[in-house]
Amino acid sequence: MNQNIKRVYPHNKAAKCKLENLYLNPLLSRIYKDNKPIYYANFLSSLDGRIAIYNKKHRLLLTPDAIKNTVDFVLFSQLHAQADCLVTNTHYIKGLNKGYYGDILSVKNQKLVQWRKDNNIRSHKIIILSNSLDFPINKKLETYKDKIIILTTTEDLKKINKFKEKGYDIVKCRGKNVSAKSLNKCIIQNKLKSVYFIAGPTIVEQMMAEKLLDRFYYSTSMSLVGTQKYDTIIRGNFLKETVGLDLTEMFIHTDVKKNISTQTLFQVFNIKKGKK
Repeated sequence: MNQNIKRVYPHNKAAKCKLENLYLNPLLSRIYKDNKPIYYANFLSSLDGRIAIYNKKHRLLLTPDAIKNTVDFVLFSQLHAQADCLVTNTHYIKGLNKGYYGDILSVKNQKLVQWRKDNNIRSHKIIILSNSLDFPINKKLETYKDKIIILTTTEDLKKINKFKEKGYDIVKCRGKNVSAKSLNKCIIQNKLKSVYFIAGPTIVEQMMAEKLLDRFYYSTSMSLVGTQKYDTIIRGNFLKETVGLDLTEMFIHTDVKKNISTQTLFQVFNIKKGKK
């Protein structure tokens, strides 16, 4: 997509930017020293903070169509290409199986595939966080079996053995929920460098609370969605103190659909970290 996007911050840089490589620089896996992995997440939200609302057809919370746009997916794909590890969860795997989520477990854009090769980014590991192991083993999942590591807290040996017998790498974690600390330990043990969260907000909030998340990409659709049943990026279950964000870049894009223009802000934050 050879398209421009307007930079609105910082002011000392060129206002017009090429969309096709906007989130490919800097190379995230090389930002930090001492082999410390970089953790980053991306959310698309309405101006009133909705990342998902109740979908009557599927009877669960999904991203509203009103805030979706092609530009956000292009930038999502660039962040995806930056990663050598994707973190997802039971909810996504179920949605992939039922068809209300698309397959985002591999890079489909051939230019981005080549970009990964040029920058020596190894094949993705896929970490699935699943307390229950309550999702099917099917053809869609089997495609990625050799790349998958499943972190679980279930005590159900029958479920665990079912996955192990199929050749899946299962890591048993303590507690009721897979914690950010358990995930961090797994990432370090596997020597992964660039970790992208494509799961829901729960693990991202935990990573923030544990002062592990490094970078936050936030796309804001200039629209008010409303509704009483919705999800947002911070639920307040783990984050007990304010987290400061350092805005490093901000862009704006105007899209026209059916003669109606909609704007989306694309913001890049580094996360400020005090003492743990």
